[in-house]
Formats: sequence, C-alpha cells, structure tokens
Amino acid sequence: RLLSPEDRLRIETAIAAAERETEGELAVVVVQACDAYAFVPMRLGVLLAALVLLAMVAAGGEVPAMALLGGQALALGTGLLLGRLPAVKRHLVSEAVQDARVGERARRAFAEHGLQRTRRRTGILLFVTLLEHRVVVLADEGIHRALGPGERWEDVVALILDGIRSGRAADGLLAAIARCAAMLAKHLPPAPVAEDEIRNLVVLED
Repeated sequence: RLLSPEDRLRIETAIAAAERETEGELAVVVVQACDAYAFVPMRLGVLLAALVLLAMVAAGGEVPAMALLGGQALALGTGLLLGRLPAVKRHLVSEAVQDARVGERARRAFAEHGLQRTRRRTGILLFVTLLEHRVVVLADEGIHRALGPGERWEDVVALILDGIRSGRAADGLLAAIARCAAMLAKHLPPAPVAEDEIRNLVVLED
C-alpha cells in the first residue's frame, strides 16, 4: 500500500484545513492500475515463443518436433507469467495507450466521487496511478475560471511525484494539497458560511 491508515488520516486532515482556506473541494484517489492490460501476457508469450523457434532453427541441425514444441511451450508460459508483472506491463504498453487509460480512469473517478456536483463547480481531484506512474489533477470549470492565465498544475503534480519517488508519498500529497490551497485562496476564498459539499476523500483502489 502506498499510504498507511495514519497517512490517510493526515491527508484527510490536510484536505479539511485546505478547504477552510478556499471554496475548492478536494479529493485524493490512488489506484493500482487504470487497466488490466490483459493483452500484454499473451503478446509477450507469443513473442518469446517465436524467438525460441527462430533460435532453434537458426542453430542448425535437425531439431526434434517435441523439442520445438517443448521450447515454445516453455517460452509461452514464461511470457504469460512475466506479462503479469506491473513493471513489464508498464514497459510493453505504449505511452499513448497508458495516457488514454489514465485519462479515462481519472475522469471516471471525478464523476464517481461527485466532484462535478459542487454548487460553484469547484471540485478538484488529485489522481495517482501506481502501475502507470502517472499523476493527474482534474479541476471543475469553476476552478479553471478562477485561476490566472499563468497558473498551472505542474507544480502540484511534481510535488506528488517527488514524494512517491523518495518513498514519502504522504508528504508529497500533503505538499500538493497545501499548494492547491495556496493557489486557490486568493481567487476562491471560503464562503462566509462554509459548507463541506464533498466528504474529505482519500480513496485507495485496487
């Protein structure tokens, strides 16, 4: 797990503190992967089986049929096993496919957790996916209208990624939440009567 129960409590507390400074409504969602990429094990297995066949034929001499079949079966099985490993999937799936899957999953999470239903359209999602090594910040239209032309989410993404790479994912998320609050406080100060429209979410999904 990327976050311990104690980490989740710290992050939920930080979200509550940030929402006292701004009208933005934040949620954090961490998923293991945005897709099963089920085609990877079979594709890798077939590729390894083909390479074994070519190697055995190129070696010269007559190769018994059972040896050919056995070698290909072993290669296929190895590919099916290796293709299940997250690191292997990440390297065998194109960047474009990963980007598309991550974008789809982040948009679905935004809708699933009600971030598009705030009164002034001020929902913000910090979305982290472990297999693809991606961080996405999604903000509703009320946030985009409020931000200045030079204000972007790159700093928020960088804070989260730096925390994960250094083994301090919770600290990275805490810094990112604080950065969001600082960006929004001057544009979207809290309403006179604060209303917590979205539960302070930290969601961990398989």
